[in-house]
Amino acid sequence: MLTLSWFYPVFEGFILGVVAMVLHECGHMLAARAVGVRVKDFGVSWRGAYLVRDAGTPGENLIISLAGPLTNALLMLCWPLSKTFFLVNLCCAFFNLLPIQNSDGDRALTCWRQIQAGNQKRPSTPESMSSGS
Repeated sequence: MLTLSWFYPVFEGFILGVVAMVLHECGHMLAARAVGVRVKDFGVSWRGAYLVRDAGTPGENLIISLAGPLTNALLMLCWPLSKTFFLVNLCCAFFNLLPIQNSDGDRALTCWRQIQAGNQKRPSTPESMSSGS
């Protein structure tokens, strides 16, 4: 007899992963709005959730970049409700903070270096920033 007992944990992990990614991007979006950076687009594609916004100053960009992983860290407080949701958010926060090209960690590190170099200016040309998978 064919058993599908393996399917539920895989499906649960997938759904909770999508929820964590969308909430992660909501964290970026709320931070962008809080610091006065205009959000142009928000959505989900085959690559994951994404946010397109105007470029901000290095300080604003640092706050926006760290807001997504911080959102995942706060969502980890839901661990009594779902250990799977805790693990999904732990992985999302951890891997997004690694300084890998185009990750939140890479953006935050770049912003931090710009701040340390004394660059606090908004780019003179309207430049779009995209975050997400």
